[in-house]
Amino acid sequence: MSETTPPTPENGDTSQQWLADFSSISKDDMVRGGTPADIEARCLSLVQSYIGGSWANATSPADITVRRISGGFTNQLYHVQLKESVPKAKNPIYQEEEEPTEVAIKLYQSKHIKNYHPDDPERLNDTVVLNVMSQTGLGPKVYGIFADGFIQAYHRHEQFRGRHMEQPALRRQLMTLLANIAHLQVPIRKEPDLILQWCRDFISYGYEHFDVLALAKELKLKYLSTVDVLVEFDALVVRIKALKSPLVFAHNDFRGSNLLVTQGKDKTEIFACDLEHAGYGSRGYDLATIFWEWGQKEVLDMTAPPPTDENLTDLLTTYIECCDEVSPGYSSRPENSLEAHAREVKLNNLFNVLFFAGFLIGQKEVLIATMPIDRKKNLVGGSYFFVDI
Repeated sequence: MSETTPPTPENGDTSQQWLADFSSISKDDMVRGGTPADIEARCLSLVQSYIGGSWANATSPADITVRRISGGFTNQLYHVQLKESVPKAKNPIYQEEEEPTEVAIKLYQSKHIKNYHPDDPERLNDTVVLNVMSQTGLGPKVYGIFADGFIQAYHRHEQFRGRHMEQPALRRQLMTLLANIAHLQVPIRKEPDLILQWCRDFISYGYEHFDVLALAKELKLKYLSTVDVLVEFDALVVRIKALKSPLVFAHNDFRGSNLLVTQGKDKTEIFACDLEHAGYGSRGYDLATIFWEWGQKEVLDMTAPPPTDENLTDLLTTYIECCDEVSPGYSSRPENSLEAHAREVKLNNLFNVLFFAGFLIGQKEVLIATMPIDRKKNLVGGSYFFVDI
């Protein structure tokens, strides 16, 4: 596979049909799980406990509005707003201009990807990372963390897309955000290969439980019917590890859907959200993830022209400049050269492809209630991410 060319369908008709099926899913269908019957009462209790102030003057759930926010594969997210009819009260923690009257409440569901050490609670990393990102201003402000979720600031926003990447000022702002994330010192386990192991587990599960090659031949999928993806993945991992790239804190899902572009009174801000895959790893993965989406109008917009080496040079030059601002002298070290960054991004671009394909090959549980697991459709979807060789 080419290291520089982003993926295009290797089987045009069937892959395009898979994408059409995926694109036809309604936002409501993408929301995970049913809405609890007592959600209004639950949300009111949470905001009164964790924020207080004016929220404490709400006498019943009728004093707030709760709206389910669509689009989450993993968790449930609600917009909660205090009605204007509720009397204001002095908040001892948040001054008048700081006390929120609308927030977002996320309720955890079980994780699809078990990205945590077996000796740790499922959400330990999430709690630590969420707090650090909030305190540093790199993510939305967090008002409360509880056993099965959290409360954070609600931002009216756009998702970061190609039209934002085309603007040099926003591109620099995005790279400043990523540079700051990479240089965080987060008190979690420093195990760099977790994301590689997640991907290998998915691919291995698929090949162990299903006859991937036979099914791919039946579907006339050129790549998957001739190549063992697990073998290719292991070979790629050898090359990634040979780079000896610096260990950094990584978002590990640094794509436009998880980047909030907000318009404040005086400036535009970009926040990173959906942090549950974050951990330590290769700096090239986050860079490759966002580079892969260059020019795309929407998720999986394969109609966009592929980014060029010039685009990559522009992005990495900006990133290195931003790292110099965060850590003076960054660019003077050999491991931080433009060439070193470019090698890491190109190999991690391939890993990005294998991650999506591997997840579909070895999918273990239903993501969306209206889309039961269909191994044939999954293989077609997996083939969508491969380039011709």
